[in-house]
Amino acid sequence: MGWGRADSSRFVSRPWLLYLMVGAGLVIGYRLIPVHGTGRVAGYCLISTSSAVAVFVGLARLKPVPRLPWLLLGAGQVVYMVAGMTCYLLRDVLGAADSWVVSDAFYLSRYPLVVAGLVLLVRHRTPGRDLPGLLDAGTLAVAATMLSWLYIIGPYVRNDSGRLVEAVPLVGYPVMDLALFAVGLKLILGSGRHPLAFFLLMGNLVAIMTADTLYGLQQLNGTYQTGNFLDVIWLAGNLSLGAAALHPTMACLAEPTPAGDENLDRCRLTVLLSAALVAPVMMLVQYARGVTYDIPIVAVACALMFLLTIARMAVLVSDQRRLAITDGLTGLYTRRFLEAELPIELARVRRTGGLLALFIIDVDRFKAINDHHGHPAGDRVLAEISVRLRGTTRPGDVLARYGGEEFALLAPNVHLDELSVVAERMRTKVADSPIAVNADTWLSATVSVGACAFPVHVSDQVELVGMADRALYIAKARGRDCTVIGDDVKPTATEEGRRDAADAREAQNAHDIRTTTDIRTTTA
Repeated sequence: MGWGRADSSRFVSRPWLLYLMVGAGLVIGYRLIPVHGTGRVAGYCLISTSSAVAVFVGLARLKPVPRLPWLLLGAGQVVYMVAGMTCYLLRDVLGAADSWVVSDAFYLSRYPLVVAGLVLLVRHRTPGRDLPGLLDAGTLAVAATMLSWLYIIGPYVRNDSGRLVEAVPLVGYPVMDLALFAVGLKLILGSGRHPLAFFLLMGNLVAIMTADTLYGLQQLNGTYQTGNFLDVIWLAGNLSLGAAALHPTMACLAEPTPAGDENLDRCRLTVLLSAALVAPVMMLVQYARGVTYDIPIVAVACALMFLLTIARMAVLVSDQRRLAITDGLTGLYTRRFLEAELPIELARVRRTGGLLALFIIDVDRFKAINDHHGHPAGDRVLAEISVRLRGTTRPGDVLARYGGEEFALLAPNVHLDELSVVAERMRTKVADSPIAVNADTWLSATVSVGACAFPVHVSDQVELVGMADRALYIAKARGRDCTVIGDDVKPTATEEGRRDAADAREAQNAHDIRTTTDIRTTTA
């Protein structure tokens, strides 16, 4: 008895599982009823209706955000339910000869609603650009479209029945399935969470496309019979949709996830390679069969897949270059990129005139931040400082992480009197407000800035970097939290002594409380 109560309570607490179990029993009962019996009509309508009800119950219980994708999926299921009822009513009750004309109109109206709902899910799951996922889905969709044309759509088009009312539905189903296939691929290949509700929803799409494809092939071969095993596949898809809507994870299916770098793992690469080989293989098959009327379609598919493959390679190269020139912590350019840009900008200045300024920025007493608050806190300080520095730059400037706690700004087309203004703007922007390193701790950080300009202060690249670096050390020697421009790079003996003393004191007393007085920790 105890086991029975525990087992029943488990089903009650998991309505999606209870729905699947009861629905599976109804589908089995549906297959046992005679094909033209009223019980089978009632069973089909009951199961398809239950799926629509389950979607709206899930919307009410789980309150997903946004609601519109699931509303569209539910509306599509309602249209499917109406289509089934219309078909059975006209055919079995009223005995209409062309009952399928009206029911097909309803069936086909379902697909745009489902596609729209899935597109909204894709847009919310990946708000940014997900070009790799889009290209991969496009490659597979082109292969599927070609196969659908060769074996379903093309034969329908060539089989001229003379009745447009018959041709439109027969061609419409595979076309709509291709739209579902493309959007479903984007969901699978894109970023975002894949909980159980996701797989149940994908099961619904797979069931629809599988049954529709087999239905089309049977119609071509003249072997389709009303009430055959395809009904079970369609009904299983309905149950999968209802269970997805009732599962608790349906509420998080639309949670936004940044589009990441799509890795070409072995599985994905194998699938893409297989898809790319479909068109050449089909061309050989057509050649062996002596069939030529589909060669243009296959050739176009080959061309499209070649273009998509080249585009995918270009995206990979672009992503690798971006990763190579971008600092992982701050999102700024790397030192290597800045050093590569420096001779290019120097050559441009020599040709066109003007000034090229180099600023080197160092975080004051950063070692003390790491020692007293830990490296994660230091990383957060560097990340926030990079954001503040980026806010002071102009289009065309190159801001890079130059070293551990050093940054560098390469600024073309600046006036000589703007050097001190730019340096001060960066210094004050960093010191403007404390930086949060955890829920209740803030650190006030400062920076020292050294700068010089080509060709006013120096004559080549080596001198430019050297003078900006010396200017930075002078700023450190003057007490930090200040700026020094290339005109004043020769420190006095007093300044040299202050710099040496400050460096020695910081090295020897990194854990001394006096070292952190300038950090000014504020706790909530």
